[in-house]
Amino acid sequence: MRHGHVPLSLAVCASLCSLVPVTGSEPPADVPFDLVQQHLIVAKGSIGGLHGLNLLIDTGTIPSVVDQRIARKLRLQAVPSQLVAFGQTVRVSSASVTGLRIGVFQPGEVPAGIGDLSYVEGGGIDAIVGLDVLSRASFRIDYKAHTLSFAPSDPESFTAPLQIVWPFVTVQLRVAGHPMQLLVDTGSRDLVLFKSRMPAALSGAPRRGDKIVQYASGVARLQRLDLRQVGLGARVWDRLPAWWLDRVPDGYPPGIDGVLGVLALDCQRVQFDFERNELGWSR
Repeated sequence: MRHGHVPLSLAVCASLCSLVPVTGSEPPADVPFDLVQQHLIVAKGSIGGLHGLNLLIDTGTIPSVVDQRIARKLRLQAVPSQLVAFGQTVRVSSASVTGLRIGVFQPGEVPAGIGDLSYVEGGGIDAIVGLDVLSRASFRIDYKAHTLSFAPSDPESFTAPLQIVWPFVTVQLRVAGHPMQLLVDTGSRDLVLFKSRMPAALSGAPRRGDKIVQYASGVARLQRLDLRQVGLGARVWDRLPAWWLDRVPDGYPPGIDGVLGVLALDCQRVQFDFERNELGWSR
């Protein structure tokens, strides 16, 4: 999960034609992926003339990022830039990237950061495809079948409105009657709340351990807690595990209270519908 700034609104991006007809041997609408660390979606794709690249699909990343190895091969013209990851600013370079393709999905020219992606456990990540690119077409992730689909699909069992808190896509989670706006992140497995933005009524929840997580900005310490009476759309949980981040969330809009890793919903499928502005999921 990495964050920065993009020059176009998601509404504009979503209106662009991203599913480009191809001739000859048409790529499949369903793209297989590997699940790294049990939650990171890594699919094969191409950038420019480079094929068979490992692309990390991460809605929590803005802008998308190309590894410096790939940038050198593509001879990208870079300019200074920066991104924010869990409250820490990281200096990077950025460039315009063309020829990105994942199955039938071809978003056209996209801005991307250039950085060292070797920090991702398991290694071998050539680029991170972030929300600035993914928002250009609706898509579905099937964690059971390990497929990423850009084709029309049936509605999921549960839905919740997607809202833009620029430049992020968010949902509103209700915790014991308190609304919390959370960034939706396929690059995280956890529900993470920012301690400094938690309602006072929730700050006294008992802690149940902690863990250290590696992000682009370095390591972050998360503390475990259990949330009671949690609602998202029509779905309600009596108890939902969560973590809180004891760090000032610089770089995030004031309206964002935390991060929702989609697998925290205990789902097997999740769908981002940018035409209806809905997040859908099924167990």
